[in-house]
Order: sequence, then C-alpha cells, then structure tokens
Amino acid sequence: MTRMTFVSLAVALFLGLIVCCSGSGSSSVLTGTGGNCTAPPGAACCPGGTCGAGAVCNANVCASCGGAGEACCADRACASGFACAGGVCAQCGGPGQACCDANGCGGGCCVNALCTASGATCPTVGGTCSGGSCGTCGGAGQTCCANAGRGGGAGCTAGNVACANNQCAACGGAGEPCCEPSVCTAPELACAGGRCAACGGAGEPCCPGNPCGSGSCTADQVCGPCGATGQPCCAGSSCSSTLACLDTSVCGDCGAAGQPCCAGQTCTGAMLACATKGGTNVCEQCGTAGAPCCAGKTCGTGLNCHGGQCG
Repeated sequence: MTRMTFVSLAVALFLGLIVCCSGSGSSSVLTGTGGNCTAPPGAACCPGGTCGAGAVCNANVCASCGGAGEACCADRACASGFACAGGVCAQCGGPGQACCDANGCGGGCCVNALCTASGATCPTVGGTCSGGSCGTCGGAGQTCCANAGRGGGAGCTAGNVACANNQCAACGGAGEPCCEPSVCTAPELACAGGRCAACGGAGEPCCPGNPCGSGSCTADQVCGPCGATGQPCCAGSSCSSTLACLDTSVCGDCGAAGQPCCAGQTCTGAMLACATKGGTNVCEQCGTAGAPCCAGKTCGTGLNCHGGQCG
C-alpha cells in the first residue's frame, strides 16, 4: 500500500469517527436553532469555547465555576457571597475583602473595589465610613467621591447606588443605571448600554450567563435564532457543528477546500489542512509538493515534511 493511500485511509477513518461520535449522544451540544450550549462540567466545550450554566471552558473541557476559588462564570458571575477578582471567585463583603456586586459591603463602604469597615477612615477619600457614605460623599443622594471608583475614578461607596452625573443614584432596577460592576439587581434584568433592561426575550439582551427564554444568545449578546446557515453566530462565535462563524458574524459552510476551517481548526475533506491566510483560517490542499503537511506531519509519496511544508 502506498504512503498516500495509507494517509487517505487514515484521514477518512478519523473523519468517520468524528461524524460517528458527534451526534445526540455527545454531552457537549448546542440546542435549539443553533442553540445555547448545555455542556456540563467535565464535558468537552461546545464550539466557540462555551459551556452550560455553572461551567466555564478551560483547556477545551468545561469546569465548574462560580464557587470559592473557582473560575468566574460568564459575565464575571459568582455565587452569592463571592465576587470575581482576578478571574477567580473570592469571598466578598467583609472589611479588606472585595466588594460584592452593587458595592455590597454589609454596611461598610466600597472604595476602589475593596470594603472598608463602618467607623473606619475611607482610604484615598478620607472621611469616616458610616452607612456606606464616606462622610460627605458616596452615599445615596450625595455627590460621587473622587478616586473611589473601581477603576480609580469617581465613584459611589454605598451599596445599590451608582455614580451618574456626579450624583450617587439608585441602580440595578429596570431603567436605572447599572450597578458596579455592570450588574443589575433582578434576575430578569441585564446591563445594556449602561442601564438595566428586560432580558431573555426575543430581541432583548441576553440575561447574565447568556440564557434566553426565546431563541439563543447571539454573539452580539441579543436573544434570537442563531447558529444555523445564514443566521447570526451564537455566543462565543459558535455555530452548529458543521458550520463556522464567518468574518461577517454569520454562520456559513466550512471545512471544504477554500472554505473557512470548522471548529477546532479542522477540515472535512481528505488531504486538506487548516492554514492561516490574511488572518483567516482557510482549508487548503495538503500533502503535495510545496503544500502544507497534512495531519501528523504526513505528505504524499516520495515527499517529506520539513518546517510544516511538503517537499
């Protein structure tokens, strides 16, 4: 048997295994039209590096998220009593700890994303922390404190208020400004354009964690059909398994010669390899003289793979 024939059979067998094992029995699936990913912890990530609720993609495997010491979930979400700090969920709300969502510090003051105990002096701002206020600023109805914000700019120090037009105003409710850090205080609301709006319905913003009651969460973070041919890409720039998210953010065919590479930088035809051209991954012929090497650094009869090219 020639080397080229052996390579062709090996590639075909590999592709056959992919087709065999990517059906409804897989735990990493996109549901609906394009659909939300439902992959649980321990399963392979869905295309685009997405996972189901309570999981985040790590090294192509979905891992549990949101708990103490675990990675933050989508939208920097953590379980109650924890906040996302440096990509990890840490206990929040106590003196010296990270502020919980909406500047929660249990009666203390949130200054530069850290909690100051009630009765203590507010760092960088001055004034005594009392009821979330640092004396003359930071509390509900007061002016914003200079240098108190999470990014070092002006901000509010009390819980459930946000800095708007240099005034600390109620946040997190429908139509109100988003609380820090870009969160709303009701599960049926999402932060969109700096304000809290209804989420989960068709044409509405995706709710935290990307769930949608109608359709799926698109790559633009709007609920609606996604993932099928000609539809917007789903969250994570993902599409159904036989399609790819094109440069236009629309799902289209992939894997054949001259087409974009499919998820995982794969191609569907024998003697095709995924190559980067002009910043785009494209499937092109491999194994022939002057062409890229095929999978496993293989080339056609009489050729060898050197530096990723057959010659």
